[in-house]
Amino acid sequence: MGEDYSNLQRLAQQRSQIPNQPNPKNPQGGIGCILILIALVFFAGMSIIVYFWIYPEFISKSSSDNTEENSTKNRKGGKEKRVSKNSSLSGTLMNAIIVSDENGNNKLWVMTYKYKDSRYIVNTYIYDPYEKIILKNFENEYKNYPAQTKLLYLNNEVWKINIESSGVEAGIFVYDPLSGAEKLTTEAFLSKYPELQCGIGRMYIFDKPPRLDFETKDGKKPVFDIENSKIYNNYSEFRKSFSKDNNTISIFGLGYEKSGEELRKKLFLVTGPKSNLWERNISESYFSNPSTLKFFTKSEAKPLLGDKVFLEGEMLYQDDECCFVFSQNRVGSNAERLLTGVEKDGNILWTASTEDNLFKKLKATDKDASSGMFFLQHSVHILRSGDIVLFTYDRFGFIGFDYKTGKKVFEEELSQ
Repeated sequence: MGEDYSNLQRLAQQRSQIPNQPNPKNPQGGIGCILILIALVFFAGMSIIVYFWIYPEFISKSSSDNTEENSTKNRKGGKEKRVSKNSSLSGTLMNAIIVSDENGNNKLWVMTYKYKDSRYIVNTYIYDPYEKIILKNFENEYKNYPAQTKLLYLNNEVWKINIESSGVEAGIFVYDPLSGAEKLTTEAFLSKYPELQCGIGRMYIFDKPPRLDFETKDGKKPVFDIENSKIYNNYSEFRKSFSKDNNTISIFGLGYEKSGEELRKKLFLVTGPKSNLWERNISESYFSNPSTLKFFTKSEAKPLLGDKVFLEGEMLYQDDECCFVFSQNRVGSNAERLLTGVEKDGNILWTASTEDNLFKKLKATDKDASSGMFFLQHSVHILRSGDIVLFTYDRFGFIGFDYKTGKKVFEEELSQ
């Protein structure tokens, strides 16, 4: 684009440098000047048209940049906060979680990033997905690519966990879910626990149950139970906290129908002691042999859906009432993707597919090797809060479904 524009300028300059020939009927320079002026205007206009034809997003970016109002900036540490009336989310999706207000109404926290002017802009929105209104917008700037971040909603607090990455230290921040007010910083968190006084070297986050595994700068490896706000000296001590709980529980399990047919998976209800099932994560291979399951977990499993098989299935979510399985209608590429909700009594709640209610971009295709389930399984997520099921697709967007009916109640596509 720069080369074309320069050529136009040079051509205009060359035209302007051609000497005007005397005209016997008009004073010298009269019509010539007018022609030169017209030529300059013409070439300048053409340059602008060509530029916007190649870069149409410039117009949309300029207009969107002017929609934010009521800005409050704090440049300390390169941080900037804004309250925005802009109704449109922007950027590449990083995280989305459900929070609730005092009346039980659902809102979302949504994190996105975009690259602009040699820096990365990370926006954290408090968002009403039904009215499509941004209630709050907090903006942070980074020189390097944003750290891997996980949002959690526990005990009426939002936890933002930054995993260490190049140029960004690991961090823990806690916020009020509705106002966005910061309640706890990394420094304040570390000061509460003597085991962390030397600082964080590395940090890892796990979902089931939600915990943080640390490697401190003095070589210790404590574990923090986020849900119960309790720290353990190491993973073994954390695990032992469940070892004496012999209460019987039932969880969902997805496993191989037969050994050697790993792409065919069935859904089971597994019943056994909590001391063995507390992670809600059983090896898929155990289900092909009841004796193996009994030996390793002291549990028993019964098929929930008769002969129904989930091809290349992955369990994205489970709680005490239901689970959601992501699968395909056939093995391999060019397949339809399915999201199926199942209750503990074996009833199928509903099924959404890439042919109707899921993003069509999720469909398996031989044109894109990364669309295989092996790559995709870590990019799709489910959260549930009351009557809302939130389906998120990393980098792309999210969909809200009614828990009982499967009706789509909101949807956002943020990037292509």
